[in-house]
Order: sequence, then C-alpha cells, then structure tokens
Amino acid sequence: MQTKNLIQASANVVKITRLAKGDVIKLIEAKDYSEPEIYYGVVVDLLNSGEKTFVQIMRYKKGYGAIDCDLKTYSGDKDCNIFPTTVEEVQEHLNECIERIERDVKDAERSLDAKRLGLQRAKEFVSFETSKKLQATSFKEITTQEYLALKEGSVF
Repeated sequence: MQTKNLIQASANVVKITRLAKGDVIKLIEAKDYSEPEIYYGVVVDLLNSGEKTFVQIMRYKKGYGAIDCDLKTYSGDKDCNIFPTTVEEVQEHLNECIERIERDVKDAERSLDAKRLGLQRAKEFVSFETSKKLQATSFKEITTQEYLALKEGSVF
C-alpha cells in the first residue's frame, strides 16, 4: 500500500486561502532523489506585477547544532508545497535547537575568554611586564667539598 493512500484516508486536505506578509508557514521541499525536507518560514514579501507573482520566504530548518536560515523567492507559476502552521508549532520545533545553540555559544565564550587570558599573559611575559613583578630566587653557592661536609654532618 502506498503511503499516499494511508495519508489521504486519515488526514484532511488543507488549503491556504490567503497569504500575507508575516504569516508563518510550513514548506515541504523534495529535490530529485532525496527525502523531502521540512522548512518553517515567514512570508517576507508578496510581489505581483499583474502578470507574474512571487513570494519571498525566510526559511528556517533544523541543522546539526544550528538553525539554517535563508531567504528564498518562489515564482507564482511554479508548484510550491506550502502549508499553514502556528507560531507555537514553530517554537516547539526550533526551541530545542535554540537551547543547544545557546549552550554552544556559552562554551565558546568560555573558551575564548581562556584564550584571551592566555594571550594577555603571553604578551606580558614577552614584553617583560611580568618580569617586573618577578624576583630573583635566593640561593647560596657552595663548593662540592663544603656540600659533602654538610651532608655528612647533617640529616638530609
């Protein structure tokens, strides 16, 4: 049995009757020989010259560790699989990815802070700024014979 038959038997047909700037939508794009991809989008602009029509959509798609975003223009004479959606559905779909990106940003900021501190310390050392704060180690120089004499007479 084809998947199409299962879906048509259990899902209602949904048709968008009016499209306006700011509408949130769901796009399904299937390229040759690949699985269909789901994008969530926002209608940015509707263009109508009287003869030709276009819609510009800012598309968002979950990527690995990121949210891919692009602006795509669709021609009115081409088929496009656009479905209605809600702001809540978009938030639900993208929130997990947003939280992951926020964690990655915090980790990258900590790593960058550590690198900045290391760079600052390296520059101070090279410019001898750190050496101004350093002091020489105190020591006493003795001969080997004096050392041996001290060693035999003391508890090392």
